[in-house]
Amino acid sequence: MRFPLSRRFMLTAGASLAAWRALAAEGQKPAPPAGLVVGAALPLSGDLSLNGGETFRGIELALAEINAEGGIGGQPVALVIDDARGQSDAAAAVGDLVRRHAGVVFGGGSSDISYAASAAAELAQVPFIELDAPADGITRRGFKELVRTGPTTTMIAQVAVAAMLKHHARAKIGILFNTGATGGAIAAAALAALAAAGKNPVLVVGYPEDVADLHDQAGRLQRAGAEILLHAAGPSDVLGFYLAMQSSGWRPAAIFGCGDGYLLRETAFALGQEFDGTYVVGAPFYPPRAAYIADAYLARYGQAPRSASSLSAFVGARLVFDVLNSVGGDPAKLLAALHRTDIAAGTLANGWGAAIDHAGQNTSSFVTLQQWRGQVLGDVAGA
Repeated sequence: MRFPLSRRFMLTAGASLAAWRALAAEGQKPAPPAGLVVGAALPLSGDLSLNGGETFRGIELALAEINAEGGIGGQPVALVIDDARGQSDAAAAVGDLVRRHAGVVFGGGSSDISYAASAAAELAQVPFIELDAPADGITRRGFKELVRTGPTTTMIAQVAVAAMLKHHARAKIGILFNTGATGGAIAAAALAALAAAGKNPVLVVGYPEDVADLHDQAGRLQRAGAEILLHAAGPSDVLGFYLAMQSSGWRPAAIFGCGDGYLLRETAFALGQEFDGTYVVGAPFYPPRAAYIADAYLARYGQAPRSASSLSAFVGARLVFDVLNSVGGDPAKLLAALHRTDIAAGTLANGWGAAIDHAGQNTSSFVTLQQWRGQVLGDVAGA
């Protein structure tokens, strides 16, 4: 059932969170709330702040909705957060959340951070729910305290490769990727999918995540004769690549963007018409059934959703809250209950279902082929 998210409640929740942050900043440890406390270890500053911020907003909206319905076990759910800006401080962030009484920790915004944060949660024996970081290896380590509600890099690569082969069967394919956890995993999965189809790319080019200039990489792809391109990237390298193409006067016939950089509205605003026609493979971006969540987002933050990550996070967090309610709000029973949960694809707000496999992966999540037109991202019909 859908419940409106009242502005009064959301303002109250925001004030409570601000008070909690102020106490923490002064070195005071606030008394634990009467109800369940959930934590979020996300990159909220630095280069990944847009990604982490969208994940956080999705969690906040799900929290507001469950509390508007009466909370969990008749008690409101409280949220504590920690800024995990990189791998080096992700473990410390999880430890801080546990000290602040978090019984469940949410993660998202970066696969690199998720690796470290989920490992820290495993050692602390606290359930870690990864909402949108997609690297395959996150759920391939045999962890007992880990569930991922969103899709994987293999899902992303397979949809991208299938679309490339369907619509550009004879074109010469180039692959460009940053070597971070997400970009590298997408490239590896794409190469495997192409090999299975008997197709070899004309050139595969990797580069560091912090690269400042992609003119050399663009030139190599141009000289190799790449006619279509799969690019796995973050926000800054998407901008860098499009500027490199613009200055060289070259552009492939089709670009299939994978990774957070291609999903952000800010990227589309920054590039304008240059971005039109770019294909994107990612989680569903606010389909009609999720319009009420987009409305709640606009009411709370004063702008339209910036990427699908907020919706993915809302769906995952809301699933967790519902399952917690079914087990009396006991975090110790959460993961077993999630593994028993069977929700058909097409049921949740973004069209996902819930079917958690033995590794903790939601096999009923999926990605779709989308395309930017006039700074609007929409599904590609018949993809």
